[in-house]
Amino acid sequence: MAMNTTVGNITSPAVTSNPISVSTLASEHFTKPFRVTLIIIYTAVLLVGITGLTVMISLLKTNIRSLTTIAFLNLMVAHFLFLFTVPFRIYYYASKEWHLGQGFCKLVSAMVHIHIYMVFTIYSILLTVRFLHFYKKTQRTEFYRRLHGLGASALVWFILLLIMVPVVLIQYGNKGMPENECFKFGVEMEKGSVYTLNLVLSIFIITVSCLQTCIQVIILRSMILKYGPASSSQQEFWVQIKNLSFVLIMLTCLVPYHLFRLQYMKNHEHLHQINEVFLAITGLTCFDMLTFTGKNICKVCWT
Repeated sequence: MAMNTTVGNITSPAVTSNPISVSTLASEHFTKPFRVTLIIIYTAVLLVGITGLTVMISLLKTNIRSLTTIAFLNLMVAHFLFLFTVPFRIYYYASKEWHLGQGFCKLVSAMVHIHIYMVFTIYSILLTVRFLHFYKKTQRTEFYRRLHGLGASALVWFILLLIMVPVVLIQYGNKGMPENECFKFGVEMEKGSVYTLNLVLSIFIITVSCLQTCIQVIILRSMILKYGPASSSQQEFWVQIKNLSFVLIMLTCLVPYHLFRLQYMKNHEHLHQINEVFLAITGLTCFDMLTFTGKNICKVCWT
């Protein structure tokens, strides 16, 4: 009897240690400092984004033939879809558990990436057209008919929402992630095709952003040299200042995430939490709506 009691006393701590280790492991998916940081960032994104969208709806022109108007309409749609998923992220970081199903988890996770690529695409198209217009390579900044602009926008969103999203839901994140966890798909980087795709996209976005920054700096420098102190009275100068805001948003919100992603893909297990912070920073692109609300800037923006 003494021997049995001794054995029981020795072995009992080992039996009770497993549940503790499991709960500890689950809670370490996001530690408190990172959860607080993510909640703060996404709360700011949500509040400012909703405010910006509300103001922009009241200021938006009805000329849907204008390339600028079409671009901002698509930008607003991208922001709206992304902002719709933000409260679910805040809920998860606050509660530390996910109870909305893995399918919806993948959808919410995919939407932040769709938002990144849509914002980058819209910025790049708008900047490229305005650069060409500045260098007199093109004089047309409107679609021939209203339906052309709407049709092009509908095609882009059809490809994204009706083709890419189902593919993500079916093929992405199927490696047995616990039901109460979400936004932990770094293991997918171990697939050669996924790694290559992310590498190409990151390098492409970094390269294009830096190239457009250089072009914008050259254009502003040429205008300042040409007009000197009178530059601020030139309408084209303020158009270029507006373009500069797009460039700065890409450099501060999108480029850092993709620079870090190059390292994250090689060590996703240890850099998961930091990666989520960089990913949250991309949501700050919603602040672009606030840059369009100034009275004088808006007049220039819609020309």
